[in-house]
Amino acid sequence: MTAPRRHMSVYERAIEKFARTPAGYWFVRNVAPRVDPPLLRISGGRFSSVYPAPTMLLTTIGAKSGRPRTLPLLYVAEGDSLILIASNYGRPGHPAWYRNLTTNPRVEVLAGAHSGVYTATEITDAEERSAAWQKALDLYAGYSDYEARTGGRTIPLIRLRRR
Repeated sequence: MTAPRRHMSVYERAIEKFARTPAGYWFVRNVAPRVDPPLLRISGGRFSSVYPAPTMLLTTIGAKSGRPRTLPLLYVAEGDSLILIASNYGRPGHPAWYRNLTTNPRVEVLAGAHSGVYTATEITDAEERSAAWQKALDLYAGYSDYEARTGGRTIPLIRLRRR
């Protein structure tokens, strides 16, 4: 049995409903990744194209290139840590940023009051992962759509802790 979801405004429900349509899926894969970095930089990590969903700019170091790689991601705040969902929009493979932080777990985050340097670790404990997954679904129910598309891939959940 799933826990009841948090209260969402009419606006939040409309954004989530749109994001789960083919047009919304296209938007979050093709438009938001281009629009959100400047929006997040200008606003100090407080505003994105999917506001009020918590969105960060995550900077990792490329696993192969060794170069900084920055991209916008949704996150769940949990106490002093942040949780990332490596859904890759439901594709069968893990996202590149996940591979980057398994090689180099030190990351930089631009996310308003949560901005700073963090260390990434994958959530592997089954109970902890289950609780984190429920929080991810509470943030965006569309993660269940992504999970169904993965072809059986377990979507990694990553905990970021401040350094």
